Amino acid sequence: MENPPSADFKGEDKMRNKILHLFMVLLLASCGSGKTTSLSSDAPISSSSSKVSVQSILSAMDQGSYKDGELLVKFKPDVTPATSSSINQSIGASLIRNFALVQNLQQVKLPANLSVKDAVTRYMSDPNVVYAEPNYLFSPSIIPNDTSFSPQQWALQNSGFAGGTASDDIKAPKAWDITTGDRSVVIAVLDTGIDYTHPDLAGNIWTNPGETGSDASGHDKRTNLVDDDGDGKVDDWRGWNFVFVDKNGNGVCDQFPEDPVKNENCNDPFDDWGHGTHVAGIIGAVGNNNLGIAGLMWKVQLMALKVCDVSLGGCPLGAIEEGIEYAVSKNVKVINASLGGNVFSQSLEDEIAAANAAHILFVAAAGNNGTNNDIAPYYPASYSLPNIISVAATDQNDRLAAFSNFGPASVHVAAPGTYILSTVPSAGVASSFISVCTSSEFADYDYCSGTSMAAPFVSGLAGLLYSAYPGFMTDPYGYTKVRGMILKYVDKAEDGYPGLETVKDKIFTSGRINAFKALSSLLAPTNLVATPLSSDKISLSWTINSTGEDGFFIERKVSGGDFVRIVTLYRGTASFTDSGLSPSTTYYYRLTAFSQLPDPPGSGAPVAESNPVEVSQTTLSGDSPAPETSSGGGGGGCSIGARQNSPTAFADTLILLTPLLFIAVLRRKNKR
Repeated sequence: MENPPSADFKGEDKMRNKILHLFMVLLLASCGSGKTTSLSSDAPISSSSSKVSVQSILSAMDQGSYKDGELLVKFKPDVTPATSSSINQSIGASLIRNFALVQNLQQVKLPANLSVKDAVTRYMSDPNVVYAEPNYLFSPSIIPNDTSFSPQQWALQNSGFAGGTASDDIKAPKAWDITTGDRSVVIAVLDTGIDYTHPDLAGNIWTNPGETGSDASGHDKRTNLVDDDGDGKVDDWRGWNFVFVDKNGNGVCDQFPEDPVKNENCNDPFDDWGHGTHVAGIIGAVGNNNLGIAGLMWKVQLMALKVCDVSLGGCPLGAIEEGIEYAVSKNVKVINASLGGNVFSQSLEDEIAAANAAHILFVAAAGNNGTNNDIAPYYPASYSLPNIISVAATDQNDRLAAFSNFGPASVHVAAPGTYILSTVPSAGVASSFISVCTSSEFADYDYCSGTSMAAPFVSGLAGLLYSAYPGFMTDPYGYTKVRGMILKYVDKAEDGYPGLETVKDKIFTSGRINAFKALSSLLAPTNLVATPLSSDKISLSWTINSTGEDGFFIERKVSGGDFVRIVTLYRGTASFTDSGLSPSTTYYYRLTAFSQLPDPPGSGAPVAESNPVEVSQTTLSGDSPAPETSSGGGGGGCSIGARQNSPTAFADTLILLTPLLFIAVLRRKNKR
């Protein structure tokens, strides 16, 4: 049997208990005066290039087609123009163009007696060269279909089209109750051109403000053979043709980039294939005009960048890359690329990375091989860059289209892509135009299928988000927030769309876009009311309008001060009591809904916020004395129960459990 504790030990226990009690009180007091934990801030976005070897380039050449007699060559950063010119001359090559965004990237024309493979080997053996690759021909992501259906845009509102399932659509009419678009949003269509005369598109075609109007002499600046805006493109008032080919098969724009006379047709991006016009109509055919169809955006500016030509049977890599550079130079918000191929191109990855640095969203078709892009990549959709959204196609029953590529890591989201009705070049404008989709001679409209048709629905939704949340237009990381909202607010099988079981775990989101969900997710709260409860308390209440917020940020300031966040609340909370305030003081409050979004590759998860709502002139009475110490308000600073990141939530939990641990220790000691 143990001896009873001595009096000295009893005294020590009492002292220890007092110390523990004091420590517990101090710990809880410090919790009450702490600051609210905020969500992680946006991190700078970066990208890295993949390593390229001569072996990898030569191997890739066997998988794709390319233009004979041309290369894309990137010289090292310290190589001077004189040195690169000397290297080109030693090989017998001549310069076609310098690219502006990717340093020391050139497109060169090879001598007639030098094959592309031999040229790659010779350039890659030079220590001044980073890489040299063919001018690959990419293809529009289109599935030919010779079946005709009645003109019904099931993708926007599905009532059972062609045996489809009602409501398996992107909920466009409900989205249009929020916004139908904005002419300040510019979306570049990197494609076969656009029929800019089409009656359902003409009102939404982008025009270059630097090449419109009259010059000092009163001449029309659109056709004065002068580069009025100094961008290296003469009279590019409605876009540019990067692949103009004359009757002899020569790429005149490539050969004479500075000659306005010889390049007189290069400023004409008219669609000779039909693909780009169809894509453009899905994004932005004029809506509510009693004519034809409605685009997902009724109001937008569609930039026509012709990088594919029917006579070439494809889209030269150099043209695609210069089209991207042009779009970047004109500050577009979104680039739609409904094209691609299975060949990796380092220079194309570099150009899209440069577009990322310019805060431009790049929407790409996932491809139509019915294969897994995680295993067999399809470019540009498969580049792992934070500005890319890779889009798969679903049918009118929400099933993954049989032709659509997929990939749980590399394909991000699905959108409708079968039997999509949209605009095609008008008969008589492109002479005897035959639709690339059905080989019919339809005038103005036709049905097409492919991931080419799915991608522009995503581009149009991005444009609507920029329209509904104009703060994203000026936010440097607004494009990552737009991307995150598109990927977060999707329809899934568990939401009551059984057809989407076919995309579950086959694409990153396991879902199909929902325009209304995305647009309504962060609608600003309204009716913010601040009511004094006492000399040191104010009650706040508001109306929740958002449908997908993770919570609310409440900020407070006094006259002459700055807003400071005092608390972060969980989703669905519509009231809050702010305490520990000072009498006879006027307080101002600001409230925003927020959403934590999916991580773009290589960056921190962004937080998107609604437009803030404010209330002012809420003055406390001076009847009661101010408390001796102020906790800083916010109803207590520990923000337990507020929306937090994992480390701080864990720490807060430990704080709450600490008193229980102390009590357990005391009981254990008292039993001894």
